Amino acid sequence: MRSSDKMNRILAGLSFLMTAGLTIVVPAAAQSTAQLPMDTASLSSGAQCCMQMLLEKTIFKVDVLTLEIRFGQEDQLEISRLVSGRNYSRSADSVADIAVNSRDAFARIEFLRDVSLSQFVDGVREDLGHARDAGIIGRSDYEMISQNIPRWFSFLEERGIRRGDRILYRIKGDTLRTQYIGVDGGLALDQTDVGAERRLAVLGSYLAPKSSFRRGLIESLFR
Repeated sequence: MRSSDKMNRILAGLSFLMTAGLTIVVPAAAQSTAQLPMDTASLSSGAQCCMQMLLEKTIFKVDVLTLEIRFGQEDQLEISRLVSGRNYSRSADSVADIAVNSRDAFARIEFLRDVSLSQFVDGVREDLGHARDAGIIGRSDYEMISQNIPRWFSFLEERGIRRGDRILYRIKGDTLRTQYIGVDGGLALDQTDVGAERRLAVLGSYLAPKSSFRRGLIESLFR
C-alpha cells in the first residue's frame, strides 16, 4: 500500500471518530506524517483580539509561563465593545462570560522554567476546580478530566516539562485540539476531543473567578 493511501485511511478514520465524540490521540509513530498545523485563519487580528499574561508563582515571583488567548472576529468585536471606555471592574465579568463561551479561540502556553508533571497536574486541577465551583463545568466533567490529565500527559512522567515547551489549544465549535510541542520542536501530543465540556474546561480554567489567570488576562486588554 502506498504511504499516501495509508495516510488517507488514517485521516478518514480520525474524522469518523471525531463525529462520535471520542478522544483522538495521534500515535507517536504516526506523528511525523499525520501532524497538521493549527488552523487559525478565522481568528481576528483587530484591537482587543488577544489576552496575554505572565504567570508568576511563589513569594519569590518566579516566572512560570506565558499565556496568550486569541478569539474569532465575532467575539473580538464584542470584547472590544465591552472594554471601550471602561475599566477592569466594570468589564471583567462581561468579558469573561464572552471569552469562556467562545467557540472560536486559540490558546498558547509557553513554559519559562522546568516543571514536573505532578506540579503541572496540581496547577491544572486547581484552576479546573475554580471552573467547577463557578458552575462553568459540572462536577462529573471535573472528575473525568481531572482523573485523565496524568494519562494524557503521561509522556512527561520522566522527562518533565522543560523551559521552552509549548501547549497549544484550538477551539472550533465544540471541538478542542491540543498539541504539546517540546523545546526541540518535536510533537509529543496531538489530541482531539469533542464536547462542550472540553472547551469550557480550558477557557473556564483561565477565566473563572479565583483563577490564577483571570485578572492578568482581562487587564491586558486595557494596555
